Amino acid sequence: METGTPPPGFCLINRYQLVMSDNQLINQLAGLCGISSEYLDSEGLPVTIAPENKIPPLEAMGFNVSSKESIKKAIKQKSDEKWNQSIPAVVVLHQNKPFAIEIRLPEKKLPEQFEITVTLEYGEIRMFKRDLNELTVVESAKVGKNNKVCLSLPLPADLPLGYHHLNIEGIASACSLIVAPETCYEPEALMSGGKIWGSGIQLYSVRSENNWGMGDYRDLNDMVSQLADNGADFVGLNPVHALYADNPLHCSPYSPSSRTYSNVLYINPELVPEFSECELTRQLFAKDDFQMHLAEARQQDYVDYETVATLKFEVLETLYDYFCKVHLKQNTERANAFHAFCQDNGESLRQFATFDALFEHFRKQDIMSWGWPCWPEAYQTPDTKEVKAFVKKNEKRIRYFEFLQWLASEQFAAAQKTATEKGMMVGVYRDLAVGVDRGGADTWSNPSLYCLDASTGAPPDALGPQGQNWGLPPFNPLVLQEQRYEPFIRMIRNNMRDCGALRIDHAMGLFRLWWCPNGKSAAYGAYVHYPLQDLLGIIKLESRRLNCLVFGEDLGTVPKEIEAALPPARLYSSLNGIHLQEGDRYPMPSSFKPRAMANLTCHDTPPLRGWWEEKDLDLANTLGIFDDERTHQERLDREYTRKAVINTLAMIGELPSGINPYDEKSPGFSRELMERFTYYLALAESQITNVQLEDCMMIDTSVNVPGTSEEYPNWRRRLTVNLGEFFSDQENRRFFHNISQCRQA
Repeated sequence: METGTPPPGFCLINRYQLVMSDNQLINQLAGLCGISSEYLDSEGLPVTIAPENKIPPLEAMGFNVSSKESIKKAIKQKSDEKWNQSIPAVVVLHQNKPFAIEIRLPEKKLPEQFEITVTLEYGEIRMFKRDLNELTVVESAKVGKNNKVCLSLPLPADLPLGYHHLNIEGIASACSLIVAPETCYEPEALMSGGKIWGSGIQLYSVRSENNWGMGDYRDLNDMVSQLADNGADFVGLNPVHALYADNPLHCSPYSPSSRTYSNVLYINPELVPEFSECELTRQLFAKDDFQMHLAEARQQDYVDYETVATLKFEVLETLYDYFCKVHLKQNTERANAFHAFCQDNGESLRQFATFDALFEHFRKQDIMSWGWPCWPEAYQTPDTKEVKAFVKKNEKRIRYFEFLQWLASEQFAAAQKTATEKGMMVGVYRDLAVGVDRGGADTWSNPSLYCLDASTGAPPDALGPQGQNWGLPPFNPLVLQEQRYEPFIRMIRNNMRDCGALRIDHAMGLFRLWWCPNGKSAAYGAYVHYPLQDLLGIIKLESRRLNCLVFGEDLGTVPKEIEAALPPARLYSSLNGIHLQEGDRYPMPSSFKPRAMANLTCHDTPPLRGWWEEKDLDLANTLGIFDDERTHQERLDREYTRKAVINTLAMIGELPSGINPYDEKSPGFSRELMERFTYYLALAESQITNVQLEDCMMIDTSVNVPGTSEEYPNWRRRLTVNLGEFFSDQENRRFFHNISQCRQA
C-alpha cells in the first residue's frame, strides 16, 4: 500500500460507493479543478492519489459528486465555463516574457480586426488594434452547436508595471491586467553578494521593564535600535496578524482571525499620543490596583494573555473616548490621519471591525462562542439586513476596532522608521502565516473564497505516518481567480507595508496545498494546485513597490516547480541549520545556498540548548508523542548528530576549547558551543543569517511543540532576560561583534 492511500476496500463515506464505479469521471473532474493525480514523497518516490481522496476536495469546492450524472454535469459545466468566458477575469504578465492574453470566441464571429483599450492604473488610456492574422490559434473545441477557438492576442511590450484594465470592442466583460516585474525587490548590497545578519524573535515572548506582560511594539522599536547598534540589519518577527481581541486565549500567531490586519495586543498604550493628553487615562494607569496587576503580569514566566488584554483594553477604551471627544469632534490632524487610514483600507477594514464588534457582542452572550459559526444564522455573513442594522446601531463600537488597527499600524511603522534611521539594510521583517482560523474575520467577510469543509496540512511521510492536519481552511483557487486575486493582493500589500522584508510561511502553498477532509486524518487528503506564476507575479509587484525583500519558507518536501520558480524571482530560500546533517558532519559553509536565510533553530524546533540536551525528546516521551522505543532511537540519533556538529566545528577551526572530537561521548552544552555553532552559520555562503535571541539566552524550553494543543503552553513562554539587561551585557555585545566579523569574512 502506497503512503497516503487508504487501505484496500476503504470507502471514505458510504455515499461515495455509487461514484467509485467510474473513477475516470472523478479523475477527469479533479484534473479540471487542479487536483493532483500523483506527487513525489519525501524520498522522491511517486505516490498515486486515490480517486476517493479527490472527492472531499471536489465537494469542498462546491461540486455535487453524489452520482455519475452529477459528476458528468459538473465536468460539462467546468469545461463549458472555460470556453464561455470570452476573456479571462484576470491575467498576470511578467516582464521579459511575451505579453499576450487568450480570448475564446465562436469561430464564425471572428472579426477581421480587434480594437483593444487598456486603462492604466492611474487613469491613462492606451488604445491599439490587432488584425486577426496577428493572433495565434492555441486550441479549438465544439461547445454546444458552436465551434469555438482560443486565440493568443499579443499586447504592447511597453505596458508599465501595475494593475490595469483591458477591454476589447464587442466583448462585454473586462479583464484585470496585472503587469509584474521580473524579480522581487533586493537591497543593492544583497544584489552585489553582501552578507547580513539579524535576529528572529517571537515578539510576545519579549521581557522588558516597560511592556505590560508581553512583548509589544515599543519593545520592537528598542530591539531594532539595540541590534542596529550591534551590527544587525534586521529583526524578524512571528506573524503579527489579527487574532481575536475578545478571546486573548486564542494566541497562536499561525491561526489568525485575519492575515490582512494586526494583533492589537502588541500596541503599547503608553506610546499612543493621547496617553499624555488624557487625564482620565493617566489616573487609571496610576492606580495602585492597576500597577499591582501590571507588575504581576510582568513577572510571569508565561504570558498571561487574559490579564494583559484586560489591562490594555481598559486603558485603550479611555484613549478612544478621549480621541472621539477631542480629535474627532474638533477634526484635528490626528483625526484626519485616522480618516485617511480608514479610507485607504476601505470596506475591507470596515468588515473586519464589524466582525470584531459582532464577536465581542456574541461572546458576552456565550463565552463559548469561538467564532461566527456559533452565531445566529442571520449574522453569519456580512451582507444580511441584520448585520447592516447592527452596524448602524453600533457605529461607535465598530469605529473603536478601526481605531485599534490604526494605532497598531502607527506603532509598527515607527519601528521600521527607526530601523531606517539607524541604517539597517532591511529593518523589520514580518511573517505571513499559511492560513486563517475558520471562525475568524477573513472567512466571515468572504466565505466563498474559503473551502470550509477542508483543512490544509501535509501528506504522510516517514517522520509522520499520519501526515499533518493544520485545521486551517484553504483558499478556493477557482474563486480566487474569479475575484481577480483582489483578496490576495490586499493581504500581501498590508503585510509588506512599513517593513523591510516578508517571510512567507510554507511557500510551497503558492503552488499546491495538501487538503485534508474535515474529520479525517491527513492520510486521506490530496494536493490541490494554485496558479503559482500569477501569485508570484503579485508578490513581485508588491515587493518592488514597497521595497520589501521576500523570503520563502521552503523546507521539507519541495516540488521541482517551486525550486524552478523561486530563485529566478529573487525570492530567498530558508535553511534550518540543525536539520542539515550529512552523515557524520554538516555541510561546509562554502556549500550553502547563497540566496537564503539561514538559521539554526525556529519556532517549530526546540532552542539550541534544549535540542542539544534532548529536552524536546523528554517532553515528547512525557506527552506520549514518542513511545519508549522511539524515544530511545531518537536519543541515539541525537548523539550521532551532536558528534556531527563537533566534527564540523573541528573541520572549520571553530572547535570550542577543551573539546576533543574523538571523545566517545559528545560534550555538554555551553555558551561557547552555542557561539561557535552560530559562527559556523555566520561563515556560510547564505547571504542572510538569522540568530535567535532565545539561543543567546541559553533557554532550553520550546515556545511551541507541533502537534500539541492543551498539553503544552504553546506561544506563551517568555524570554528569561529583560531587553535592557541583555543588550548591556558585554558578553552579548562581543558575540554580536564576532558575528558581524564572520559575515564580512
